[in-house]
Amino acid sequence: MKTSFIKELKGLIINRLNDYKDTTHYACDLAHTLFEGENVDGSVFYNTYRTKEYIKKHFDLFGDLVEYCKDNFDMTLNPFQEPEKAHVILLLEGAQSLLSKLPVIDENWNDSLTLDRKTIARIKRELKADNTTDENLF
Repeated sequence: MKTSFIKELKGLIINRLNDYKDTTHYACDLAHTLFEGENVDGSVFYNTYRTKEYIKKHFDLFGDLVEYCKDNFDMTLNPFQEPEKAHVILLLEGAQSLLSKLPVIDENWNDSLTLDRKTIARIKRELKADNTTDENLF
């Protein structure tokens, strides 16, 4: 059975929020803050073979990502030539897309947001209630 990327992503976001408890970030930058390590390192799994298998498993989603990057960044992304780069971009842009749909993030988009206990709980609640699917992420 194919695992939903959105389900995985929500779990990652929820797990990482506590790592940033009592810190302040611009709401529009939260996705990049949560996944800064992968962005800096240029890999999610640190294993090209595993990344290629992940791309195969989520082929349609990576197709949507290629189109999204072309339309929004005028970037030609090729997951077959640069699988780990494509995976990092999927993680960052997927998290950005998902988080931007949450009322708590949208309401504070251009403002600083302190990730206190109450705000983290609200983000988690809104993530769990969100109906985004792999098919309508981008």
